[in-house]
Amino acid sequence: MDTKQPSRHSITCEFEGQTHKGIYWIAGKILTVATGGGGKSKQVGTMKAEELAKQLLLDLVKAGKA
Repeated sequence: MDTKQPSRHSITCEFEGQTHKGIYWIAGKILTVATGGGGKSKQVGTMKAEELAKQLLLDLVKAGKA
């Protein structure tokens, strides 16, 4: 069984003049974005991982979880 932790990457997005930060990682086919206020996951498809991570981070920002 593989217990290696997935690599974590920093991610930022701009919203209403402010920069918001989070981290993301991919485990299997699932990309997860986490901030100090929450997290969100989605299956990786045809979109580049960094673009998907920015989209999920923006969703968290708009929901007040970043």
